[in-house]
Amino acid sequence: MPTTGQLALLILAAALFAASVIASVLRSRKVAAAPSSAPRGPQRAGPVTVGTLAGGIVASVGVIIWHAASRGHWLPINDNFEALVWLGALLALFVLYIQTTRPLGALDWFITPVAILLLLGAAFFGRVEYHDYVNSTWSWLHRATSYAGAVAFAIAAAAGAMYVVTSRRLRSKTPVGPNLGSLERLEHLTMTAVTLGFALLTIGTITGGVRMLEGAKNTPPTKLVLALAVWVVYAIVLHAPINPSFRGRKVAVLSMVGFVLMIGAIVAVQFLPESAT
Repeated sequence: MPTTGQLALLILAAALFAASVIASVLRSRKVAAAPSSAPRGPQRAGPVTVGTLAGGIVASVGVIIWHAASRGHWLPINDNFEALVWLGALLALFVLYIQTTRPLGALDWFITPVAILLLLGAAFFGRVEYHDYVNSTWSWLHRATSYAGAVAFAIAAAAGAMYVVTSRRLRSKTPVGPNLGSLERLEHLTMTAVTLGFALLTIGTITGGVRMLEGAKNTPPTKLVLALAVWVVYAIVLHAPINPSFRGRKVAVLSMVGFVLMIGAIVAVQFLPESAT
């Protein structure tokens, strides 16, 4: 069971995450109110937002290390308290990475509150209903994040297909037909869905790997291998803007390929032994 000191450090981490969201909202309003004739793109996170978010991540990791040391178990996510803290820290780390490298407008407004809820949930359940890792709960977390990621990737694949169709029509100068949106908007939708789906898939892959380490030693690694293949594909899509030559149509096609792999992984799981799922 977490100690009072660990809970206090956890509450501090949640407060720092909340402060980062407030700072981000205030900075966004200030930028929007400032007169400017130039078009505004996504703004990088301000120093206060970055500092408080990074501070919350450090505090969260400190809780994990402290708790693991007190229990004498260093395997990540060994109980319900550590599981929730790990998930919150991973989400916050993902937001920090995106908003400091390739910012996506208001991403932290939606994801950081989830990280806060995870930390508060860890503080509550870890104290009131503390228990060691339970396979059914772990399976729920693994499947929930994996399938939620699949939904996000389905959106990305649909937007990618629309991008390919619209691009082909523009090149051939044929009537556009149904309004599928501009190429810029479709590319943005694809990247947004991939960004969120990638975060969920990362959590799902980690939880799946830990499940194998926890007890399914004879479990065929097919599911994890397929998940890693999908993860690599979407990691390439996520970092595509870094390479100007790898954008637009290529990203759209790759997002569809990744979704096909995701469907293949889901179908393949149905043919694995029960212990593998």
